Amino acid sequence: MSKLIVVCGVTSTQGRSVAENFLQEAGWRPASLALAAKGVEIVEGDLDKADSLKAALQGANVVFGNTVFSFVLALTSNPQLKPGQSLLEWAYELKVQQGKNLVQAVAELDSLQLFVWSTLSATRKWSGGKFQNVFHFDSKAAVVDHVRDYFPDLYNKTSLLQLGLFMTNWRFGPVNIPWAKRGDGTMVLRMPGELRYPIPHVLVEETGKYVKALAQGSPGTHLLACSEFLTWPDYVSLWSKTTGVPAVFESITMDVMDKLAPGGYGLEIGEMHAYALEYVEVAFCEKTKGSSPLYELDL
Repeated sequence: MSKLIVVCGVTSTQGRSVAENFLQEAGWRPASLALAAKGVEIVEGDLDKADSLKAALQGANVVFGNTVFSFVLALTSNPQLKPGQSLLEWAYELKVQQGKNLVQAVAELDSLQLFVWSTLSATRKWSGGKFQNVFHFDSKAAVVDHVRDYFPDLYNKTSLLQLGLFMTNWRFGPVNIPWAKRGDGTMVLRMPGELRYPIPHVLVEETGKYVKALAQGSPGTHLLACSEFLTWPDYVSLWSKTTGVPAVFESITMDVMDKLAPGGYGLEIGEMHAYALEYVEVAFCEKTKGSSPLYELDL
C-alpha cells in the first residue's frame, strides 16, 4: 500500500517541487491543491479554517507544511489592521495563525509518521533584538516554538527544513535582490550588512529532493538545504559570468534599502540580508533542541 504525503501550498515553488519529486518515487501518493494533470490527488483545505484542514489531511503519513509570506498577498487580502499596526505586522500574525491551524490539524492525525515544516531562523531571538522587522523569518520560527511548547508528541515526529537564500530571488524585483543599472550598462548589486562570511544559496526548485531525504530518515532532523555557499561579491561574479552582463557589488546603508519599497518592505528585506551576513552562524546553522543537524546532502 502506498504512503500518502500531503503538500500544503503546492502552488508555491517549494510545494510544487515536493509534489513533483514524490510523483517520481515508487510507493508514494502525493495529495495537494493542484497538479491534478500530473497525477496528484486533489484535496481542498484552507489554512485560515482549521476544520477544513482535518479533512484535507485525512490518512496522511507525511505532511509538508509551508506558509508563503507575501507583501503582495497582504496588500490584496483586505487586512483588518489594528490601531497602530503595520501591514507587515498584520501579515506576520496571519501567517503565524495559519501555521498554528495546520499544526492543530496535523497533531490529530493517527496516521502521521512525519511532519516536515519549512522554517527560517528566529531573527529577533538570535540577533538579541537588533533586527526587529524580518517578519517572514520570525513567522515561521514562531510555529516551531508553538509545536515544541504545546504539541510535544507531534514535535517528536517533526523534522525541520531550512532553505538558504533562493538563487532566483533576483528575478523578483530590486527589493528582494536590490540591483541597479548604471549608465554604462553595468549592473550593481546593492546590499546592507557586513561581508563577513559566505552564506548558503539554494535552488528552490530542488526542495522536493530535500523533503524526500527527510522522509527517508528519522524525525528530529533539522536540515539546512544549500546548493552553494557564496559571498555576495562571489554571487555577483557568478551572475555576471552566467548572464554575460558586467556587474559589481556595492554596500549600502539600511536607510537606502528602506526607501526601495514602501510600507516597511524595503527595511524588512534589508534587515534579512544584514542578519544573514552578520549572524550567519545562527541564521542558517541554528540547532533546535532535540534535533540532529544535517548540513550536507549529495543530490
